[in-house]
Amino acid sequence: MRFLKMGTAVFALLMLTHSLALTQDVAQQSSSSTQDKPPDTATVPALQEGGTTSSPAKNQPAENQSAKNESMDAMPRKYVEMWNTGNLQPIAMMFTHPVFITFHGQKKFLDTGTLAKVISSWRKSMPDLNFTIEDTIVQGDRVAMRLTFTGTYKERLFSETAAPESTPGKIHALEMLMFLIRDGKIAEIWDDYDELVMRYQMGGVWRSNKELGACPCKPSAQSRLTPFPSLQR
Repeated sequence: MRFLKMGTAVFALLMLTHSLALTQDVAQQSSSSTQDKPPDTATVPALQEGGTTSSPAKNQPAENQSAKNESMDAMPRKYVEMWNTGNLQPIAMMFTHPVFITFHGQKKFLDTGTLAKVISSWRKSMPDLNFTIEDTIVQGDRVAMRLTFTGTYKERLFSETAAPESTPGKIHALEMLMFLIRDGKIAEIWDDYDELVMRYQMGGVWRSNKELGACPCKPSAQSRLTPFPSLQR
């Protein structure tokens, strides 16, 4: 009986040892399988030189759109630059003809010769004339710009304003431009700038209806607000 109990105990010990050995073998095989398996590239970021992470390559529609916008507003920016520098050489290659301009609510043919004279007269009145593009919006074949411009008033630009010698100072006003682009060139311009602010800063005065009625003189043809290009802008 004693030997039977000892035999049972030895048999149980052998079975336990065998079970532990099987468990260790399974664990080692699982660990080896995990180490040999390549990492999941969908979840592990790639490492660039220097240890920085990089995301997988993506389509770049935003960059393409940005390049397209830059190409679309290239000629409008040259148009503004022409006003800033007074260099009129690009004017011959800037427009696709016929070209139109809407100014004071009226659409007219834009004559490049007249435009050159207008730019020259503005720069003669304000030699340091400078337009700053504050905002640009590109939508399809149209480019819209919000600008501010400044200049030192040196010579009379508008009729019925004070002589600049009596009212020296800086001119500061706003402008809105919209361009229609065709084949990379300007086909149409919509121009709206704060002319009343400019006239006031240049010494213009307001008159009441009563004062105007009592005035024996009649306004000259040049003093009337007429559409571009008759007006000096």
